[in-house]
Amino acid sequence: MVAHLAVFDMSVSRNSPAGSCVLAEVEGLRSDYRLTVFTDRFDGVQDDRVAYVRVPVPRRPVFLRYWLFQFLAAFRYLVWRLSHAKPTLIQTTQGQFLWSDVAYAHFCHGAYLENQWRQSAVAGVRRLARWLNHRWNAAMERRAFRRVRKVVVPSLGLQRELAKTYPEVADKIVVISNPVDLGRFARPADFDRTTRRAEFGYAPEHIVFAFMALGDFSRKGLGLILPGLAKLPPAERALARILVIGGGAGEIAQYRALAEKLGLQGQVTFVGMQQDVRPYLWVADVFAFPSAYEIFSLAILQAAAAALPPIVSQGLYGAEEFVRHGENGWVVPRDEGGVSTALADAIRRAKDLPAMAAAAQTSVEVFSDAAFVGRWREFYAAFPREAGQP
Repeated sequence: MVAHLAVFDMSVSRNSPAGSCVLAEVEGLRSDYRLTVFTDRFDGVQDDRVAYVRVPVPRRPVFLRYWLFQFLAAFRYLVWRLSHAKPTLIQTTQGQFLWSDVAYAHFCHGAYLENQWRQSAVAGVRRLARWLNHRWNAAMERRAFRRVRKVVVPSLGLQRELAKTYPEVADKIVVISNPVDLGRFARPADFDRTTRRAEFGYAPEHIVFAFMALGDFSRKGLGLILPGLAKLPPAERALARILVIGGGAGEIAQYRALAEKLGLQGQVTFVGMQQDVRPYLWVADVFAFPSAYEIFSLAILQAAAAALPPIVSQGLYGAEEFVRHGENGWVVPRDEGGVSTALADAIRRAKDLPAMAAAAQTSVEVFSDAAFVGRWREFYAAFPREAGQP
């Protein structure tokens, strides 16, 4: 049986999309296994069940961060092995550590470069840096997926994509949906929503559309939301407000300039990176996220758990598994017209939003932390037998 699991991920932290899932896994499995986590940052509890081996890498540039982690993680592992027994199994996120038994995939860089990347509006140095990052990770994921015995993915959509992009790994793929902390994101009864909305200048009649992303606003769809809002008739446009959570200074400046160019002054608020995004979700009414590519967006899950019906693009992995158009959200073509139509419908159906919000919250209950950890327990309990071990 699996006794000791080594886990490699650049940032096993609450603010990392993939790393937060790894953190939930590690915290959930600590009673079942001994775990050693090789990472730059670890937000979990360290004790006799969970050990943390620091792999220090710079925060920027992103490409250098990934490249260095590949080499430093291997070095740290070799040094660690001088005084420790070999772990029973090794798990890596994507292709961050090639000598692994399990790859936990949260993207398909190879498919993204061949498809969505061609339509990306990112330009200049930022485009070059992102291309280098995707190209490097595409090469590493291909090598890792071929070596490992199992590839775990968060969505049926990514399962299809990996099987198409790397046919040789199709039989290795297992789906374990991403988790969301339902209790943490549910709005508490004592949250003074009226007062908090007023602090942003939101009136009771305003419909607030939240958008949330660490970065890459172009891929996530903010460049469709703002023009989509500008297309609305004046009376409807006046009722809408956009609350942008996350992003770096450069992207915020770029999209603030776009908002001004579109005549949306006073209607778009940028709050930047936040340690706790929940209060910002709780003041909103709808979550707008017409992304070009996701494998199972934690942002959408968190927004739905916070009782925000989401606006998502057609065929978006993960979202396609629970968002039902007109019931608990909107599924629209990924263009300005499609997004504009959804924004207008949300404004016109203001009285229906509470019911849609409740439906959205109910629909993500199947993605609880407990269900997520349970699937990992089942996965590792069966793993030795699948590999032909006693």
